[in-house]
Formats: sequence, structure tokens, C-alpha cells
Amino acid sequence: MITALAAVAAVAVVALAFQGPPSPRTDAGASPANEPTAAAPADSAEEGSSASASPKDGSAEQAGPGPAGSRPRAKPQTQPLRIATKGPGTFVRAPVSVKAATTRGRLIRYDVQVERGLPFDSVQAARIMQGILNDPRSWRGSNEWRFELVSSPRKADAHAFIATPKTTDKLCAPLQTRGSVSCQNGRSVVLNARRWAFGAQAYGSNVPDYRRYLVNHEFGHLLGRQHVDCPRRGASAPVMMQQTKGLDGCRANPWPDASRR
Repeated sequence: MITALAAVAAVAVVALAFQGPPSPRTDAGASPANEPTAAAPADSAEEGSSASASPKDGSAEQAGPGPAGSRPRAKPQTQPLRIATKGPGTFVRAPVSVKAATTRGRLIRYDVQVERGLPFDSVQAARIMQGILNDPRSWRGSNEWRFELVSSPRKADAHAFIATPKTTDKLCAPLQTRGSVSCQNGRSVVLNARRWAFGAQAYGSNVPDYRRYLVNHEFGHLLGRQHVDCPRRGASAPVMMQQTKGLDGCRANPWPDASRR
């Protein structure tokens, strides 16, 4: 453990203006180089094909014949959502800006970038993230911080990426995300595209709530928050608990302020 901590401390990270130098953090399962990690939970949905998306070309298959004189209904065709293990390492930045929902707290500006080839629209992903961070149950509810989505990297204090597993590993190094989890590394919040697409076992099929957890957890690291454990069986899991790894008797909770769920 001493060796692992020394390895992380040796990494030069750029300090945010609103916070002292943040040390790199990961969500459940990842840890500094050379530190042994527990195996990630077997999330069948992550490698499976239960999630589906409408094809980009809008093609549809025809339903069977209906009553005489009626037109057959077009049934949207779906196909499994698949995430490549490795992408090109280049990104599409969301060309959208959204103001903070409050004027209270220290302003943190960030942009959102999605790796090319992933089946996620950058604008939609950015609006999802800002919707989470603008929610009063998120970090802004404490009135210590507020978040503004910006389209220009020159205006951003931090950068949020959705990346393929291999690119996540590169952006998170020297942390060992091992193609499975996400991280915060300096000014970067790196969200593993497989987690963004399929969630984690602790959240079952509730991918939207897992995304809320993932954004709040990794931005929590950006704010200087560290991992905590389940306080007691049956309690709402703290958002800084490694919920991707398991709940340890707690109940899944995606928000920093669980009392306002």
C-alpha cells in the first residue's frame, strides 16, 4: 500500500483553481499502479446485448397485415448496443453551453467530449451530465459549488470524457482502470463508455440512476472527496462509496444528498 501511494503521489497533476491539487481517483475497483485490486463484479449486461438502440438509418421492419384497407404498422428495428474495446483516441466536443442553476457557490466550468465511434451523441451526453450536476440533490445542493457546461476548452476548469475502455486506461494512467471502471485524474473526469452504456450490477437495469451515481462520484473526486464505506446495513449508500464494486448491505443511491431522493 505504501508503494501504491508513493506511485500516485509521484504523478504530476494540474491543480484546479477552485481546489488544491486533486490526487487521481477512480470509481469502484480501480486503484493506483501496483496496488492489487479486487475483481470487478461480473456485470452480464456490460458484455451482453440486452441494451438496444434504434439504428441510425431509421430502418424499420413491417408488421403483419392489418384490417383490409389499413396500412401495416412500422415497427422500429432495434439492434444491440455495442461498445468497442478500443477507439481512435480522438474526441467530439459537445458544442453546447448550459448555465449553472444557481448563483451560489464556487463556479466550476467544464466541457464534455465523447470519443469518436461511440454510439453516444455528445450534446445529449453533455445535457445529461449538466442535468445531473444542476440537480439540487447533487453537489450544488450544498451551496459550495455550482457547475456550468461550456463548449470551449479554453473556458473550462475541467474536462469530462466518455471513452472506450482502452482509451479510459490511457487517460487514467497510472491508475489501473483495467478497461472496467472510470476515474478522475487531475482536471479530467473519465467515464468508461461501457459503464455509461450498461451500468453496474448494483443498479441492475436502472442505467439512468447508475449514470447519476457515476457523474456525482467522479465529480466528487474532482471536488476533493474520497472513498467511504457503507455506514450500516440498509442505509442509503454514500455517493462516494464504490458502488460499482458492490453495496455491502447498503441500498443503491446516486446522489450526494440522499435525504432528498
